[in-house]
Amino acid sequence: MMVIVGASEIELRRVRRLISAERVEVHGGRQFCFGTMRGRAVCLVRAGVGRKNAAAAARAICADLRPAMVIAAGAAGALDPALSCGSAVVVERVLGENSTELIACPPEWAGRALAALHASGMQAQAGSCCQTRTFIHRSSQKQALRAKTGAHIVDMESFAFAVEFRRAGMPFIDLRVVSDSARRDTADMKMLTGLWRRSGRPAVALHLCLRPRELARVLFFYRGMGAAAERIADALLAIVRASIEPVGTCGPADG
Repeated sequence: MMVIVGASEIELRRVRRLISAERVEVHGGRQFCFGTMRGRAVCLVRAGVGRKNAAAAARAICADLRPAMVIAAGAAGALDPALSCGSAVVVERVLGENSTELIACPPEWAGRALAALHASGMQAQAGSCCQTRTFIHRSSQKQALRAKTGAHIVDMESFAFAVEFRRAGMPFIDLRVVSDSARRDTADMKMLTGLWRRSGRPAVALHLCLRPRELARVLFFYRGMGAAAERIADALLAIVRASIEPVGTCGPADG
């Protein structure tokens, strides 16, 4: 069995439609959706956004299941200005939030995933990913992070996933698709999410109505996320069709 884990529903919505769901279980407060994708047994897990949610979901996957393979899939911001929205990146190395900790993703499985994407006709590249605590929305911040780390992309979950899967000896692939470019500012989702939680949807609507430029950035952000979600689903289909999965047991752990 292969586990597919991602942070948010918008990233996984298209993937969910490709899975013939058979049952849902709850592990660690998260729904694990078991089913098949193109005849292959899979389990889809929505971890939640951020490092703490990613780490908790990874621990639940490792403790409660015996998957042969895990694919951490989701959107990322570009740090490399050569990457455009929709670019697929198979992550080879992930850097922690202090930019000094580095974990290499299993090279055999990263190589196989990249080969499967190329064989399907999808443009993809290998690269490195830097994890941050908060959403990076300014192009100047991305340029500074690129200069400091040399990473190609940035997200909020990859390092946390890698730490837990490496600790458990779990084969994994980290697949990211660019949702916003390095060259332009995007919506300040941290601020907007905080405003939503404090004051609700009307406050967010009023804030954006009074700031047309920020509204345009929000619309562009969600357009980029939607396009990334399509590419994520296409990439996962290519990997599943290529039967990239080590031999192993699967299913809920005993006891």
